[in-house]
Amino acid sequence: MNDKNELFKTLMHQHKVPLYSYIFSMVKDEGTASDIFQEVFIKVFKNMASYKEQGKFKSWMFKIASNLVMDYFRKNKPMQLDEYINLEDKTDKNPVDVLAKEEDVQIIKNAMDKLSPQDREVIYLRQYSAMSFKEISSALKLPLGTVLARASRTLKKLRVILGEQNA
Repeated sequence: MNDKNELFKTLMHQHKVPLYSYIFSMVKDEGTASDIFQEVFIKVFKNMASYKEQGKFKSWMFKIASNLVMDYFRKNKPMQLDEYINLEDKTDKNPVDVLAKEEDVQIIKNAMDKLSPQDREVIYLRQYSAMSFKEISSALKLPLGTVLARASRTLKKLRVILGEQNA
């Protein structure tokens, strides 16, 4: 096996969990997430020779994923985004605490549903890829200030929505 294939396998293994988590959090459908995930790696593999080491590979790969997710939503406008939140392991937890956590998750899901895909995207990239705002800026090809402003505005919107839900 040549070096390109080995490098590709290593990169796929290294980034598969955060990349799939990001995609799934955006589309909230396992089949669609798997299809987009595979499409990302096909595009990465086909375009590895054209990758320029100006930015981080991770940012480049997440930009490809972001573009494919947004293409999916353009083609499937009736679909609603949803948030994927990993609940903590429920074993050895107080049942009241578990129910409270699940209720909180549902409240957050409902609030996230009221945001646009562009507003959610920065939050999801930050949450699931553990990317810095600078890396998100690079991945989305947006100025850092725009990314920071979008994140700030989105969090303010969430606070307002959550305040309305609790009123």
